Amino acid sequence: MSFNSHYLTFSISQYHFGIIATSVLEINRNLEYTIVPKSEKMIRGILNLRGQLVPAIDVRNYLEVDQDNVGIETVSVILKSGTHLAALLVDSVGDILALSADALQKPPANFSQSEFPAITGAFQLPKDLLLILDTNIIFETKIAKVKSKSRVF
Repeated sequence: MSFNSHYLTFSISQYHFGIIATSVLEINRNLEYTIVPKSEKMIRGILNLRGQLVPAIDVRNYLEVDQDNVGIETVSVILKSGTHLAALLVDSVGDILALSADALQKPPANFSQSEFPAITGAFQLPKDLLLILDTNIIFETKIAKVKSKSRVF
């Protein structure tokens, strides 16, 4: 028996990603953030989202994707995972797709589980490959490390 999950799709450079749509709270363009000195490369800064401090995660840096095509505009995907809030900074946001769990494949070899544990699978779409990110893994591996180094959070 197969079931459908809904994924919010977004792009970073030439890659297309999906995250579970139920974790998304809102989507914003060009939010201002404050740079945090000595923070990890993947943390672009801190957003003030209606009085709540939210780390701005640069997905491009997290996934070590080509930095040559970094756009001036970013889209902030505000999401919640457990008790954590974060903003994923991405190039553009696409549609919400309902995809069958039966169609989920292993991630491609160039995104190995040891280097990129947050990429948990892939769906072959008619024109593209959609890489699935597990935001819980991003939070567990990176945000926890940042919190242990900083008093800001």
